Amino acid sequence: MSAARKEHALRFPYLIGREALLLPDMCAAARSRQETKHIGPVIMTTPDNVKYANTPTATENVWGVGLKDAKRQSKFTAIADVTQSVTGLILGIFLFCHMAFTSSVQFGKDVFANLIAFSGGAFIDGHEHLWLHVVFVGFIFLCVVLHALCALRRFPTSYRQCRDIRAHYRLVKHEDTTLWMVQLVTAFLLFLLVFPHLISMLTNPGGFDPNLIGVHTYHNGMIYTFIFLVVTELHGMIGLYRLAVKWDIFEKNPETDIIDQRSTERHGFRKTMLFVALLMIICGTLTAWKNYSIGAEQIAAGQEATRYEIPDELNWWK
Repeated sequence: MSAARKEHALRFPYLIGREALLLPDMCAAARSRQETKHIGPVIMTTPDNVKYANTPTATENVWGVGLKDAKRQSKFTAIADVTQSVTGLILGIFLFCHMAFTSSVQFGKDVFANLIAFSGGAFIDGHEHLWLHVVFVGFIFLCVVLHALCALRRFPTSYRQCRDIRAHYRLVKHEDTTLWMVQLVTAFLLFLLVFPHLISMLTNPGGFDPNLIGVHTYHNGMIYTFIFLVVTELHGMIGLYRLAVKWDIFEKNPETDIIDQRSTERHGFRKTMLFVALLMIICGTLTAWKNYSIGAEQIAAGQEATRYEIPDELNWWK
């Protein structure tokens, strides 16, 4: 009997005969199967003597030196980030188009009504098609939903995270950190404001009318309309600026190959977007007041549900 089998016979005296003789072989086979199970493809990693030979610089950290030794994340993170950026860009551009579209009421109800008919496909056969309004609003609604779902990944989910964000904001005191805080607050407010606005248009496409929009604005009140306007424009314009920062449209420092946080180009663009937001708020306020006045006139005349009929001589599509 081999030494290994003698040792097992002493350790397991209750095993007799063939069981005692086979036990060492069974254990060896089990260990062999266990070792074989863990054999897989060779994973290339940086040796410790190289990995810890120097402390990475700020530039190396930005470029992710050593990330090949980190645990791989799901591709969903990258897909969600790109989706958030693309939908944010679409919605930011839409804000400019929406402002130009609604501000046309300043030139008269007929101009606004003709543009509404244009968005409803009147340029095709001279008649407005309500289903086209539903399709367009539905597309914007889909963009808003996707943007919100992707952005929720960055929202604080506990009191501790809110406290940490507040401490970071007070410590850093950087313009971009301040703008990020503004975006966080406006995003939460938009979650409460934008969905009722879009759902009402989806369910009532016939409400696209100068008179009916005026009545709707009158019932909502100027305070609500102004808050909605400010929150939307700040979130949108700051979002476009942050999108430009994220995707590297600014000139980089030739020595470090990263964006200079204090560059005049970036600082100037930040001020420009804030100025554009201010102009949009002023223009939107004037448009809201015009719609409010139209609504007040319709209610005073007892024509709260009367649609505006474009005179034939002012109709662009006849």
